[in-house]
Amino acid sequence: MLAQSLSLSHGSLALTAPAGCSRFRRLMGRTLDSDKVTAAGGSGDPWERRAVPLALLLLGLLFLQGLAFILESSQTSDEAAHLAAGYSYLETGDFRLNREHPPLIKEFAALPLLPLGLSFPWGPLWDQAEEWNIGRIFVHENRLSNDTILLLARLPLLLLSLALGWAMFHWGRRLFGARGALLGLGLYVFDPNVVAHSSLVTTDLGVTLFIFLAVYALWSWSERPSPIRLLAVGLATGGAFASKFTALWLLPILALLGTVLLALDTPLPRRPWSGRSAPAAGRRFSWPRLAALLAASALVAAIAFGVVAASYGVVGLPAYFAGLYIGISHSGGGHMAYLMGHTSDTGWWFYFLFAFLIKTPIGTLLVVAASIVALCAGWRHRLKDEIFLWAPILVVVEITCFWKVNIGVRHLLPIYPFLYLGVGRIVGPVRPLGAAWARRILPAAAAACLAWTAMEAAVILPYNLAYFNQFVGGPEKGHLYLLDSNLDWGQASKAVRRFMEAERVPAVYLAFSGNSDPWYYGVRYEYVPGTGNLANAAERPFRMPEDAPHELFVISAMILHSVHFSDQNLYAWMREQRPIAMPGYANLVYDITNDARTHSYFAVLDLNFGLLDLAEFEARRALRIDPGNALARKVLEKIAETSSSGPESYPGPHPPPGR
Repeated sequence: MLAQSLSLSHGSLALTAPAGCSRFRRLMGRTLDSDKVTAAGGSGDPWERRAVPLALLLLGLLFLQGLAFILESSQTSDEAAHLAAGYSYLETGDFRLNREHPPLIKEFAALPLLPLGLSFPWGPLWDQAEEWNIGRIFVHENRLSNDTILLLARLPLLLLSLALGWAMFHWGRRLFGARGALLGLGLYVFDPNVVAHSSLVTTDLGVTLFIFLAVYALWSWSERPSPIRLLAVGLATGGAFASKFTALWLLPILALLGTVLLALDTPLPRRPWSGRSAPAAGRRFSWPRLAALLAASALVAAIAFGVVAASYGVVGLPAYFAGLYIGISHSGGGHMAYLMGHTSDTGWWFYFLFAFLIKTPIGTLLVVAASIVALCAGWRHRLKDEIFLWAPILVVVEITCFWKVNIGVRHLLPIYPFLYLGVGRIVGPVRPLGAAWARRILPAAAAACLAWTAMEAAVILPYNLAYFNQFVGGPEKGHLYLLDSNLDWGQASKAVRRFMEAERVPAVYLAFSGNSDPWYYGVRYEYVPGTGNLANAAERPFRMPEDAPHELFVISAMILHSVHFSDQNLYAWMREQRPIAMPGYANLVYDITNDARTHSYFAVLDLNFGLLDLAEFEARRALRIDPGNALARKVLEKIAETSSSGPESYPGPHPPPGR
């Protein structure tokens, strides 16, 4: 009876174990016997009876965290371009915008907007495929508010994250029982990086979901082959490739797992398209078994291709290959990145490992470390199960160690569900015999670490994107280590507005990074050179009032460290000062009241960016504070020379004189 129960609750283990039980046990090390696995996962376990309600509660907490993040976060750098592109795909079937990313997730995000009668800039900007300005106008200058548009577009991504969490719970329960599944789901739900990237119109969560589903579906097919399960593998694989071009990482993962199925003598149907097919003859790498696996692979590839073609409306499929070329070129050429005060356009081999270490809650890191130690100590499931959990992690980590696009831990997101799923071993039934002390201590320690992680999640909410753990001093110190989508992605404009309201400051100086002008979110500011929407913001005639009681300078972390400028010392003089506040942890605020030096530097920056009116305004302001300011006088002399000789070309920013 116990063996029958095990077959029903753990995927017919007896039917799929490799031949030679003693050899299998030697390979796997000490494992829990079948009777104890059944008892731990049986119907008498109170955790099993409560598993589904508790999982739904955890997913509800993920939804609430995501909603809080959505409501507080302004548009991040890529969202408007993604959203406008997805809307245009659905409206026209034309894929000219944002070709560097496949369309599925963008279309999914734009779907709730279709019946709302929104306006779209179809004119010259559309003809020029100017996705950034199209996105800005579509999101911020429409008949509905930007907050409403972003809320409706972000919610579908949050639903995808809930689906991923449910899939994790479902697989984890089959492998490690209810307690193991709930522990892994809890780590997922309370991870600030997961919450943030589950709530933005970007492609990272989508490709993570479909990679996980593809691996899980393949595991299910290997447990009980059927055409329906093979169809699920194909649909999930196609979903990954239609979501993000990093789905290419799935190819070596699936190839490795297919090799494992051959090596472990897993029954493979001779005709995988038939539900009544007998297993292929032979053992391991025999030709009939290899032919059966290749036939299954061909079916998966055909289904996946159909999904990708459907996401492009079939006729737009050439855009996929054009976008793939752009993506591969970007990956090969690299991207300017920041790490601990240094910049590089080719990255660092340890970047993503370091980012994971400092952006993951310490409680979670401890549980993951305990899981790895337990695995090495013999707390193992079947060999096939362990490989299915660890192959995606190892493949993605190895690829990212050589990847030149080092701009965010979000690119490591595909390992998160597998890594958190695997921690279930330390509270689940798969434990070596005789480890009674571990059975008592580890579950309590894991619960304490999960509670610690949950507390960290509550403290950082709703600024989850900027989370850093206490290894580096928390989010206040994050900008000293990592930037880009790890911290400052343009999401904190509302935090700046709230700071201004709390301090009763009507206007500030602002240097920002991103494609979402903070002015759209109620931030009144005089422009100081930054990146993104330069023309839109720099041409605004607003100037700091002459009678302002306090002059505050707000600068985003990306601009403070001048990552995307040719000179990384552009704002070096400001890094020498101590900020008085950090709204949203992505912006730093400095009091520059009666600071002639800073105003004169503003004048130099404005001059070097060709903003002559602003340069003159700031130079004269510096001279009112300090009539002897030589730098301000030089700026005015240069402006006079330029005005008399005609317009000059300003090739780019330069450091203020004297640095």
